[in-house]
Amino acid sequence: MTLKKSYDESITLILERISHQMPYDLVEKFSEFSHLTDQDIHPIQRKSAGIVCAIDGSNAIIAESGSFALAAIRAVQTTFSKGERHSRAITPLSVISVGPEEENEDFKILMSDCFGIFPETNLKNNDAEKVSEILRDTLEYWIALQQTKQLPKGSLLLLDGALRVTDQNHDPILQKIIQTAQDRGVLLAAITKRTHATWGGGHPLLPTVGGMARKFGMSGPWWVRINEHLLDSAVYKRGRQGDLYVASVHPSKNFPLKMELPKGTDEKTVELIMNSIVACSDDGRIPGYPYPLLDAHRTVVIDKTVMEQIRQDLMKGFSSHGLNKEIFDLLFGDIHDDFKRY
Repeated sequence: MTLKKSYDESITLILERISHQMPYDLVEKFSEFSHLTDQDIHPIQRKSAGIVCAIDGSNAIIAESGSFALAAIRAVQTTFSKGERHSRAITPLSVISVGPEEENEDFKILMSDCFGIFPETNLKNNDAEKVSEILRDTLEYWIALQQTKQLPKGSLLLLDGALRVTDQNHDPILQKIIQTAQDRGVLLAAITKRTHATWGGGHPLLPTVGGMARKFGMSGPWWVRINEHLLDSAVYKRGRQGDLYVASVHPSKNFPLKMELPKGTDEKTVELIMNSIVACSDDGRIPGYPYPLLDAHRTVVIDKTVMEQIRQDLMKGFSSHGLNKEIFDLLFGDIHDDFKRY
């Protein structure tokens, strides 16, 4: 077997796998599997968005050594009123460490600072990326809880992601966010444009539902509720505090999004939420995606420029602590950086 043949065969194998996930009769299979009909796909009427607040966070690994890593985290809220940005606030950029201790100390400090409690179970330093995501989530939940207490009745609060926690210490916090929003009449939805949700042994959910809407002759915007028992993964269902929806919120672009609303949300409230989302999803840059969430993402993202600035600040700080660049390179240097020069 030649290398060329091996490469060609690997491409063929991948295409066969994708074809299995997306068969020509995908929509028909899902119709039979789900028993959904055109009556289950609800058109959305565009109305005024009112006040919409979006929350997002960002995390990035700044440097890694053999025994520990440094990561940066921050979160933001951006609020729009009648289509114009009303306010925006971002947490300070924070650098946290993952290791070398077995348990993460920054998580304990952050939970105490944000919510006045310590974690019931400690966070293990066994995965730098996952730990930084959990600390970022902590900041996002803190901002979300503050916003549910401050936004006026009828406002829409958008979270980037899902109504499901990664770390169980956040579970009562998310419950409090949902309960406070419901008590104060604040509408709540979590949105993501990508999802691991599949049905029928690996078929992707979003393109399937989008294809079903086209089959029924439905043009956007529309929404449909997806019952949890239709999904493949038990892991995906575990710890969920919301009901799952798929919606396309632009009149001409079929761009299905996965949404989660608090469990048991009545249809009238669902309609109010969908109306507001449609009203703030007509931005020409990414049509069919809520522009408050786009604004939050653009504000909070920790890009390469920010990461490099943090690295430079760390290197400068080394000298004030009796350390030098050679020690920094020994701790965090990567021979792959040298490879890139050649």
